[in-house]
Amino acid sequence: MEDIDATVFYSDEDDCLDYGCLHNNVEYDYDYADTEKETLYELYQYCLNPSLYDTGYKLLPLLGCTILFRLFVHIQYISYKIFHILSVIIGLYIIHHYVHESLIVLIVYVLFSYAILYVPKKLHGGIGIFLPSLLIIAYCEFFMQSVIWHKIRSVVMIMVMKGISVAIDRNDLNNLPDIYSYMGYMFCGVTCLFGPWVSFKDYLLLRCSSNIQAKWWIICGMGYAFLSFVFLSISNCWMHWIFVDSFWKWLIAYRDALSFRASHYFVSYIGSALLILGGFPLSSSMIVKPLYIEFPHSLVQVVIYWNIPMHYWLKTYIFRPSMKNIGTFGAVIFTYLISSLLHGLNFQLAAVLLSLGFYTYIEFQLRAMLADTFDACIASKQCAKRKCIHKHNSSNCWWVFITNLAFSGLAMFHLAYLGLMFNTSDLQETGYNYSHTIDKWNELGFASHWVALATYCIYFLMK
Repeated sequence: MEDIDATVFYSDEDDCLDYGCLHNNVEYDYDYADTEKETLYELYQYCLNPSLYDTGYKLLPLLGCTILFRLFVHIQYISYKIFHILSVIIGLYIIHHYVHESLIVLIVYVLFSYAILYVPKKLHGGIGIFLPSLLIIAYCEFFMQSVIWHKIRSVVMIMVMKGISVAIDRNDLNNLPDIYSYMGYMFCGVTCLFGPWVSFKDYLLLRCSSNIQAKWWIICGMGYAFLSFVFLSISNCWMHWIFVDSFWKWLIAYRDALSFRASHYFVSYIGSALLILGGFPLSSSMIVKPLYIEFPHSLVQVVIYWNIPMHYWLKTYIFRPSMKNIGTFGAVIFTYLISSLLHGLNFQLAAVLLSLGFYTYIEFQLRAMLADTFDACIASKQCAKRKCIHKHNSSNCWWVFITNLAFSGLAMFHLAYLGLMFNTSDLQETGYNYSHTIDKWNELGFASHWVALATYCIYFLMK
Protein backbone atom coordinates (compact mmCIF):
# COMPACT_ATOMS: atom_id res chain seq x y z
CA MET A 1 0.00 0.00 0.00
CA GLU A 2 2.82 2.38 0.77
CA ASP A 3 4.98 3.86 -1.94
CA ILE A 4 8.56 4.33 -0.75
CA ASP A 5 9.11 7.33 -2.97
CA ALA A 6 5.90 9.11 -1.99
CA THR A 7 5.91 10.76 1.38
CA VAL A 8 2.50 11.53 2.82
CA PHE A 9 1.87 13.80 5.79
CA TYR A 10 -1.89 13.94 6.05
CA SER A 11 -4.38 12.15 8.25
CA ASP A 12 -8.04 12.02 8.91
CA GLU A 13 -10.29 11.93 11.87
CA ASP A 14 -12.54 9.22 13.03
CA ASP A 15 -15.01 7.76 10.51
CA CYS A 16 -17.73 7.85 13.14
CA LEU A 17 -16.61 10.13 15.93
CA ASP A 18 -17.15 8.74 19.42
CA TYR A 19 -19.39 6.05 17.96
CA GLY A 20 -22.23 8.54 17.58
CA CYS A 21 -23.78 6.31 14.92
CA LEU A 22 -24.94 4.02 17.70
CA HIS A 23 -25.19 6.04 20.87
CA ASN A 24 -27.23 9.04 19.91
CA ASN A 25 -30.19 7.72 21.87
CA VAL A 26 -28.24 6.28 24.78
CA GLU A 27 -26.99 8.58 27.51
CA TYR A 28 -24.62 7.69 30.30
CA ASP A 29 -23.91 10.19 33.02
CA TYR A 30 -21.05 9.00 35.15
CA ASP A 31 -19.41 11.47 37.49
CA TYR A 32 -15.85 10.40 38.16
CA ALA A 33 -14.98 13.59 39.95
CA ASP A 34 -16.67 12.55 43.18
CA THR A 35 -14.62 12.72 46.33
CA GLU A 36 -14.87 8.96 46.77
CA LYS A 37 -13.77 6.91 43.81
CA GLU A 38 -16.11 4.21 42.51
CA THR A 39 -15.30 0.62 43.28
CA LEU A 40 -14.66 -1.85 40.49
CA TYR A 41 -18.08 -3.36 41.06
CA GLU A 42 -19.73 0.05 40.72
CA LEU A 43 -17.71 0.69 37.56
CA TYR A 44 -18.98 -2.59 36.15
CA GLN A 45 -22.57 -2.03 37.27
CA TYR A 46 -22.99 1.57 36.15
CA CYS A 47 -20.66 1.83 33.15
CA LEU A 48 -19.12 -1.34 31.74
CA ASN A 49 -22.23 -3.49 31.77
CA PRO A 50 -24.74 -0.98 30.33
CA SER A 51 -22.44 0.51 27.70
CA LEU A 52 -21.11 -2.83 26.40
CA TYR A 53 -24.50 -4.54 26.54
CA ASP A 54 -26.40 -1.71 24.86
CA THR A 55 -23.78 -1.34 22.12
CA GLY A 56 -23.75 -5.09 21.44
CA TYR A 57 -27.54 -5.14 21.29
CA LYS A 58 -27.62 -2.23 18.83
CA LEU A 59 -25.05 -3.94 16.62
CA LEU A 60 -27.04 -7.16 16.21
CA PRO A 61 -29.07 -6.03 13.14
CA LEU A 62 -25.86 -4.84 11.47
CA LEU A 63 -24.16 -8.15 12.23
CA GLY A 64 -27.10 -10.12 10.85
CA CYS A 65 -27.13 -8.09 7.63
CA THR A 66 -23.38 -8.59 7.23
CA ILE A 67 -23.69 -12.38 7.50
CA LEU A 68 -26.57 -12.28 5.02
CA PHE A 69 -24.41 -10.28 2.60
CA ARG A 70 -21.68 -12.90 2.92
CA LEU A 71 -24.16 -15.65 2.00
CA PHE A 72 -25.12 -13.73 -1.14
CA VAL A 73 -21.43 -13.38 -2.02
CA HIS A 74 -20.94 -17.16 -1.99
CA ILE A 75 -24.22 -18.30 -3.53
CA GLN A 76 -23.01 -18.72 -7.09
CA TYR A 77 -26.39 -19.19 -8.76
CA ILE A 78 -27.39 -15.61 -7.82
CA SER A 79 -26.93 -13.55 -10.97
CA TYR A 80 -24.71 -10.50 -11.30
CA LYS A 81 -27.61 -8.03 -11.27
CA ILE A 82 -29.48 -9.75 -8.45
CA PHE A 83 -26.38 -9.71 -6.23
CA HIS A 84 -25.95 -5.95 -6.61
CA ILE A 85 -29.67 -5.35 -6.07
CA LEU A 86 -29.52 -7.38 -2.86
CA SER A 87 -26.45 -5.38 -1.82
CA VAL A 88 -28.44 -2.16 -2.31
CA ILE A 89 -31.41 -3.51 -0.33
CA ILE A 90 -29.20 -4.51 2.61
CA GLY A 91 -27.43 -1.16 2.58
CA LEU A 92 -30.66 0.82 2.43
CA TYR A 93 -32.06 -1.18 5.35
CA ILE A 94 -28.94 -0.54 7.46
CA ILE A 95 -28.95 3.18 6.66
CA HIS A 96 -32.67 3.45 7.39
CA HIS A 97 -32.29 1.52 10.65
CA TYR A 98 -29.32 3.44 12.05
CA VAL A 99 -29.18 6.83 10.30
CA HIS A 100 -32.50 7.23 8.51
CA GLU A 101 -32.01 11.00 8.40
CA SER A 102 -29.36 10.54 5.71
CA LEU A 103 -31.34 8.21 3.44
CA ILE A 104 -32.80 10.75 1.01
CA VAL A 105 -29.58 12.76 0.89
CA LEU A 106 -27.53 9.67 0.04
CA ILE A 107 -29.93 8.44 -2.63
CA VAL A 108 -29.89 11.86 -4.32
CA TYR A 109 -26.09 12.00 -4.17
CA VAL A 110 -25.62 8.49 -5.57
CA LEU A 111 -27.95 9.08 -8.51
CA PHE A 112 -26.49 12.50 -9.27
CA SER A 113 -22.89 11.27 -9.00
CA TYR A 114 -23.67 8.40 -11.37
CA ALA A 115 -25.10 10.83 -13.91
CA ILE A 116 -21.93 12.94 -13.63
CA LEU A 117 -19.88 9.94 -14.78
CA TYR A 118 -21.47 10.22 -18.22
CA VAL A 119 -20.70 13.91 -18.64
CA PRO A 120 -17.59 14.35 -20.85
CA LYS A 121 -14.59 15.57 -18.92
CA LYS A 122 -14.10 18.56 -21.21
CA LEU A 123 -17.44 19.98 -20.04
CA HIS A 124 -16.57 20.06 -16.35
CA GLY A 125 -12.77 20.36 -16.40
CA GLY A 126 -12.22 17.25 -14.25
CA ILE A 127 -14.01 18.67 -11.19
CA GLY A 128 -17.45 17.28 -11.99
CA ILE A 129 -17.63 14.71 -9.19
CA PHE A 130 -16.12 17.10 -6.62
CA LEU A 131 -18.85 19.70 -7.14
CA PRO A 132 -21.83 17.53 -6.10
CA SER A 133 -19.73 16.06 -3.30
CA LEU A 134 -18.99 19.46 -1.80
CA LEU A 135 -22.56 20.63 -2.42
CA ILE A 136 -24.03 17.69 -0.54
CA ILE A 137 -21.72 18.35 2.42
CA ALA A 138 -22.52 22.07 2.34
CA TYR A 139 -26.24 21.32 2.23
CA CYS A 140 -25.97 19.06 5.28
CA GLU A 141 -23.83 21.61 7.09
CA PHE A 142 -26.13 24.61 6.57
CA PHE A 143 -29.62 23.13 6.32
CA MET A 144 -29.58 20.19 8.72
CA GLN A 145 -29.84 20.38 12.47
CA SER A 146 -26.41 20.14 14.08
CA VAL A 147 -27.32 17.00 16.02
CA ILE A 148 -28.48 15.19 12.87
CA TRP A 149 -25.51 16.29 10.76
CA HIS A 150 -23.07 15.23 13.46
CA LYS A 151 -24.78 11.85 13.53
CA ILE A 152 -24.70 11.15 9.77
CA ARG A 153 -21.47 12.95 8.85
CA SER A 154 -19.28 9.86 8.68
CA VAL A 155 -21.83 7.98 6.54
CA VAL A 156 -21.96 10.83 4.02
CA MET A 157 -18.16 11.05 4.01
CA ILE A 158 -17.76 7.37 3.14
CA MET A 159 -20.27 7.72 0.31
CA VAL A 160 -18.50 10.79 -1.08
CA MET A 161 -15.13 9.02 -0.97
CA LYS A 162 -16.57 6.11 -2.93
CA GLY A 163 -18.09 8.38 -5.56
CA ILE A 164 -14.89 10.36 -6.08
CA SER A 165 -12.72 7.25 -6.36
CA VAL A 166 -14.97 5.66 -8.98
CA ALA A 167 -15.10 8.88 -11.01
CA ILE A 168 -11.31 9.21 -11.05
CA ASP A 169 -10.58 5.53 -11.71
CA ARG A 170 -13.22 5.21 -14.42
CA ASN A 171 -12.71 8.49 -16.30
CA ASP A 172 -13.05 6.78 -19.67
CA LEU A 173 -16.63 6.85 -20.98
CA ASN A 174 -16.09 3.36 -22.39
CA ASN A 175 -15.10 1.98 -18.98
CA LEU A 176 -17.94 3.17 -16.77
CA PRO A 177 -19.74 0.87 -14.31
CA ASP A 178 -23.31 -0.13 -14.90
CA ILE A 179 -26.00 1.21 -12.60
CA TYR A 180 -26.37 -2.10 -10.74
CA SER A 181 -22.74 -2.49 -9.72
CA TYR A 182 -22.40 1.20 -8.94
CA MET A 183 -25.43 1.26 -6.65
CA GLY A 184 -24.39 -2.03 -5.05
CA TYR A 185 -20.93 -0.62 -4.31
CA MET A 186 -22.15 2.70 -2.98
CA PHE A 187 -24.80 1.15 -0.70
CA CYS A 188 -22.78 -1.94 0.23
CA GLY A 189 -24.11 -2.85 3.68
CA VAL A 190 -20.71 -3.93 4.98
CA THR A 191 -19.13 -0.49 4.58
CA CYS A 192 -21.98 2.03 4.36
CA LEU A 193 -22.20 2.70 8.12
CA PHE A 194 -18.77 2.38 9.75
CA GLY A 195 -16.70 2.25 6.60
CA PRO A 196 -13.94 1.91 5.76
CA TRP A 197 -13.54 3.03 2.19
CA VAL A 198 -12.91 0.08 -0.11
CA SER A 199 -12.19 0.36 -3.80
CA PHE A 200 -14.76 -0.45 -6.46
CA LYS A 201 -12.40 -3.10 -7.78
CA ASP A 202 -12.24 -4.87 -4.40
CA TYR A 203 -16.03 -4.86 -4.22
CA LEU A 204 -16.33 -6.44 -7.68
CA LEU A 205 -13.71 -9.08 -6.82
CA LEU A 206 -15.77 -10.36 -3.89
CA ARG A 207 -17.59 -12.92 -6.01
CA CYS A 208 -14.44 -13.90 -7.90
CA SER A 209 -12.21 -14.65 -4.92
CA SER A 210 -11.57 -18.20 -3.81
CA ASN A 211 -11.72 -17.06 -0.18
CA ILE A 212 -8.76 -19.14 1.01
CA GLN A 213 -9.15 -17.96 4.59
CA ALA A 214 -12.74 -19.30 4.79
CA LYS A 215 -12.07 -21.57 7.78
CA TRP A 216 -10.62 -18.66 9.77
CA TRP A 217 -13.10 -15.91 8.97
CA ILE A 218 -15.26 -16.42 12.04
CA ILE A 219 -12.27 -16.45 14.41
CA CYS A 220 -10.72 -13.35 12.82
CA GLY A 221 -14.02 -11.50 12.72
CA MET A 222 -14.86 -12.25 16.34
CA GLY A 223 -11.30 -11.36 17.37
CA TYR A 224 -11.68 -7.93 15.81
CA ALA A 225 -15.08 -7.54 17.48
CA PHE A 226 -13.59 -8.45 20.87
CA LEU A 227 -10.83 -5.86 20.48
CA SER A 228 -13.40 -3.24 19.52
CA PHE A 229 -15.31 -3.78 22.76
CA VAL A 230 -12.08 -3.65 24.77
CA PHE A 231 -11.40 -0.20 23.33
CA LEU A 232 -15.03 0.81 23.90
CA SER A 233 -14.65 0.00 27.59
CA ILE A 234 -11.41 1.99 27.73
CA SER A 235 -13.02 5.00 26.08
CA ASN A 236 -16.29 4.90 27.98
CA CYS A 237 -15.20 3.80 31.43
CA TRP A 238 -11.62 2.94 32.27
CA MET A 239 -9.89 6.20 31.32
CA HIS A 240 -12.23 8.40 33.37
CA TRP A 241 -12.05 5.95 36.27
CA ILE A 242 -8.23 5.87 36.34
CA PHE A 243 -7.58 9.56 35.64
CA VAL A 244 -10.05 11.60 37.69
CA ASP A 245 -10.69 15.29 37.05
CA SER A 246 -8.53 16.40 39.98
CA PHE A 247 -5.35 15.24 38.26
CA TRP A 248 -2.74 17.51 36.62
CA LYS A 249 -4.12 19.29 33.54
CA TRP A 250 -1.70 17.56 31.17
CA LEU A 251 -2.74 14.16 32.48
CA ILE A 252 -6.35 15.18 31.94
CA ALA A 253 -5.45 16.23 28.40
CA TYR A 254 -3.77 12.86 27.80
CA ARG A 255 -6.81 11.10 29.28
CA ASP A 256 -9.29 12.88 27.03
CA ALA A 257 -7.12 12.40 23.96
CA LEU A 258 -6.62 8.69 24.69
CA SER A 259 -10.33 8.28 25.34
CA PHE A 260 -11.05 9.79 21.92
CA ARG A 261 -8.44 7.60 20.24
CA ALA A 262 -9.90 4.51 21.94
CA SER A 263 -13.34 5.39 20.53
CA HIS A 264 -11.72 5.58 17.10
CA TYR A 265 -10.13 2.16 17.63
CA PHE A 266 -13.56 0.82 18.60
CA VAL A 267 -15.10 2.03 15.34
CA SER A 268 -12.12 0.85 13.28
CA TYR A 269 -12.11 -2.66 14.72
CA ILE A 270 -15.87 -2.94 14.28
CA GLY A 271 -15.27 -1.98 10.65
CA SER A 272 -12.56 -4.65 10.36
CA ALA A 273 -14.84 -7.28 11.89
CA LEU A 274 -17.62 -6.41 9.45
CA LEU A 275 -15.25 -6.62 6.49
CA ILE A 276 -14.15 -10.13 7.46
CA LEU A 277 -17.65 -11.33 8.33
CA GLY A 278 -18.97 -9.80 5.10
CA GLY A 279 -16.61 -11.78 2.89
CA PHE A 280 -13.79 -9.31 2.21
CA PRO A 281 -10.26 -10.79 2.30
CA LEU A 282 -8.05 -10.56 5.35
CA SER A 283 -5.53 -8.48 3.41
CA SER A 284 -8.00 -5.58 3.19
CA SER A 285 -9.33 -5.79 6.74
CA MET A 286 -6.63 -3.83 8.58
CA ILE A 287 -7.88 -0.30 9.28
CA VAL A 288 -5.88 0.94 12.25
CA LYS A 289 -2.75 -0.02 14.20
CA PRO A 290 -3.09 1.29 17.77
CA LEU A 291 0.45 0.42 18.91
CA TYR A 292 1.96 2.53 16.12
CA ILE A 293 -0.21 5.44 17.29
CA GLU A 294 0.18 5.14 21.07
CA PHE A 295 3.94 4.57 20.80
CA PRO A 296 4.76 6.43 17.59
CA HIS A 297 8.10 6.70 15.87
CA SER A 298 6.86 9.99 14.41
CA LEU A 299 3.70 11.94 13.67
CA VAL A 300 3.99 10.78 10.06
CA GLN A 301 3.59 7.22 11.33
CA VAL A 302 0.50 8.26 13.29
CA VAL A 303 -0.98 9.78 10.14
CA ILE A 304 -0.43 6.59 8.14
CA TYR A 305 -1.82 4.12 10.66
CA TRP A 306 -4.70 6.23 12.01
CA ASN A 307 -6.94 5.09 9.16
CA ILE A 308 -5.03 3.06 6.59
CA PRO A 309 -7.73 2.92 3.87
CA MET A 310 -8.42 6.66 4.06
CA HIS A 311 -4.69 7.39 4.09
CA TYR A 312 -4.41 5.41 0.87
CA TRP A 313 -7.43 7.23 -0.59
CA LEU A 314 -6.04 10.68 0.22
CA LYS A 315 -2.61 9.78 -1.08
CA THR A 316 -3.95 8.32 -4.34
CA TYR A 317 -6.74 10.73 -5.23
CA ILE A 318 -5.69 14.01 -3.60
CA PHE A 319 -2.03 14.21 -2.59
CA ARG A 320 -0.26 12.80 -5.65
CA PRO A 321 -2.34 14.60 -8.30
CA SER A 322 -2.06 17.94 -6.48
CA MET A 323 1.69 17.55 -5.84
CA LYS A 324 2.33 17.72 -9.57
CA ASN A 325 0.79 21.19 -9.74
CA ILE A 326 1.44 22.91 -6.39
CA GLY A 327 4.48 21.14 -4.95
CA THR A 328 4.91 19.05 -1.81
CA PHE A 329 4.05 21.66 0.82
CA GLY A 330 1.03 22.90 -1.11
CA ALA A 331 -0.14 19.32 -1.64
CA VAL A 332 0.16 18.63 2.10
CA ILE A 333 -2.00 21.62 3.06
CA PHE A 334 -4.46 20.95 0.23
CA THR A 335 -4.82 17.31 1.29
CA TYR A 336 -5.51 18.24 4.88
CA LEU A 337 -7.99 20.85 3.67
CA ILE A 338 -9.86 18.25 1.61
CA SER A 339 -9.84 15.90 4.60
CA SER A 340 -11.36 18.68 6.69
CA LEU A 341 -14.06 19.38 4.09
CA LEU A 342 -14.95 15.70 3.93
CA HIS A 343 -15.64 15.81 7.65
CA GLY A 344 -17.84 18.89 7.28
CA LEU A 345 -17.28 22.61 7.60
CA ASN A 346 -16.18 22.36 11.22
CA PHE A 347 -13.63 24.75 12.70
CA GLN A 348 -12.36 22.30 15.29
CA LEU A 349 -11.65 19.49 12.84
CA ALA A 350 -10.07 21.91 10.39
CA ALA A 351 -7.88 23.42 13.12
CA VAL A 352 -6.72 20.00 14.32
CA LEU A 353 -6.09 18.63 10.84
CA LEU A 354 -4.29 21.71 9.52
CA SER A 355 -2.19 21.87 12.70
CA LEU A 356 -1.30 18.23 12.18
CA GLY A 357 -0.41 18.99 8.57
CA PHE A 358 2.06 21.70 9.60
CA TYR A 359 3.46 19.53 12.42
CA THR A 360 4.13 16.54 10.22
CA TYR A 361 5.67 18.62 7.44
CA ILE A 362 8.05 20.37 9.86
CA GLU A 363 8.95 17.11 11.57
CA PHE A 364 9.57 15.33 8.29
CA GLN A 365 11.82 18.07 6.91
CA LEU A 366 13.82 18.46 10.13
CA ARG A 367 14.37 14.76 10.66
CA ALA A 368 15.25 14.18 7.00
CA MET A 369 17.89 16.91 7.23
CA LEU A 370 19.30 15.50 10.48
CA ALA A 371 19.39 11.99 9.02
CA ASP A 372 21.36 13.19 5.97
CA THR A 373 23.71 15.38 8.02
CA PHE A 374 24.68 12.73 10.57
CA ASP A 375 24.09 9.67 8.37
CA ALA A 376 21.81 8.37 11.12
CA CYS A 377 18.54 6.47 11.12
CA ILE A 378 16.47 9.25 12.67
CA ALA A 379 14.16 10.15 9.76
CA SER A 380 10.39 10.23 10.19
CA LYS A 381 9.91 7.03 8.23
CA GLN A 382 11.87 4.31 9.98
CA CYS A 383 14.13 2.05 7.93
CA ALA A 384 13.51 -1.67 7.85
CA LYS A 385 15.83 -3.39 10.34
CA ARG A 386 17.69 -5.41 7.73
CA LYS A 387 17.66 -2.73 5.03
CA CYS A 388 18.92 0.34 6.87
CA ILE A 389 21.36 2.31 4.70
CA HIS A 390 22.56 4.64 7.47
CA LYS A 391 25.92 4.34 9.19
CA HIS A 392 24.41 5.04 12.61
CA ASN A 393 21.26 3.35 13.87
CA SER A 394 19.65 2.37 17.15
CA SER A 395 21.50 -0.94 17.35
CA ASN A 396 25.01 0.55 17.21
CA CYS A 397 24.59 4.11 18.53
CA TRP A 398 22.92 5.06 21.77
CA TRP A 399 22.34 8.66 20.72
CA VAL A 400 20.28 7.52 17.71
CA PHE A 401 18.01 5.60 20.07
CA ILE A 402 17.71 8.62 22.40
CA THR A 403 16.96 10.95 19.47
CA ASN A 404 14.20 8.71 18.14
CA LEU A 405 12.82 8.32 21.66
CA ALA A 406 12.74 12.11 22.08
CA PHE A 407 10.82 12.54 18.82
CA SER A 408 8.42 9.79 19.94
CA GLY A 409 7.79 11.69 23.16
CA LEU A 410 7.24 14.87 21.17
CA ALA A 411 4.68 13.10 18.99
CA MET A 412 2.81 11.85 22.07
CA PHE A 413 2.84 15.40 23.45
CA HIS A 414 1.31 16.77 20.24
CA LEU A 415 -1.32 14.01 20.19
CA ALA A 416 -2.40 14.79 23.76
CA TYR A 417 -2.71 18.47 22.86
CA LEU A 418 -4.62 17.93 19.61
CA GLY A 419 -6.84 15.17 20.98
CA LEU A 420 -7.92 17.25 23.97
CA MET A 421 -10.59 18.81 21.74
CA PHE A 422 -12.62 15.62 21.58
CA ASN A 423 -13.70 15.28 25.18
CA THR A 424 -17.10 14.09 26.36
CA SER A 425 -18.71 17.50 26.86
CA ASP A 426 -22.27 18.56 26.08
CA LEU A 427 -21.09 19.75 22.65
CA GLN A 428 -20.36 16.18 21.62
CA GLU A 429 -23.83 15.68 20.13
CA THR A 430 -23.68 18.76 17.89
CA GLY A 431 -19.98 19.04 17.14
CA TYR A 432 -17.41 21.29 18.74
CA ASN A 433 -17.35 24.99 17.92
CA TYR A 434 -14.72 27.69 17.59
CA SER A 435 -14.78 28.84 21.21
CA HIS A 436 -14.49 25.29 22.55
CA THR A 437 -11.35 24.72 20.49
CA ILE A 438 -9.65 27.96 21.45
CA ASP A 439 -10.58 27.60 25.13
CA LYS A 440 -9.19 24.09 25.36
CA TRP A 441 -5.91 25.03 23.72
CA ASN A 442 -5.73 28.19 25.82
CA GLU A 443 -5.94 26.05 28.97
CA LEU A 444 -2.63 24.50 27.91
CA GLY A 445 -1.13 27.80 26.84
CA PHE A 446 -1.06 26.81 23.15
CA ALA A 447 2.02 24.84 24.14
CA SER A 448 1.99 22.46 21.18
CA HIS A 449 1.83 25.29 18.64
CA TRP A 450 4.71 27.08 20.37
CA VAL A 451 6.78 23.89 20.32
CA ALA A 452 6.00 23.41 16.64
CA LEU A 453 7.09 26.99 15.93
CA ALA A 454 10.34 26.41 17.84
CA THR A 455 10.91 23.20 15.86
CA TYR A 456 10.44 25.09 12.61
CA CYS A 457 12.87 27.78 13.73
CA ILE A 458 15.50 25.11 14.46
CA TYR A 459 14.93 23.62 11.02
CA PHE A 460 15.07 27.04 9.34
CA LEU A 461 18.34 27.97 11.07
CA MET A 462 19.96 24.65 10.22
CA LYS A 463 18.79 24.65 6.61
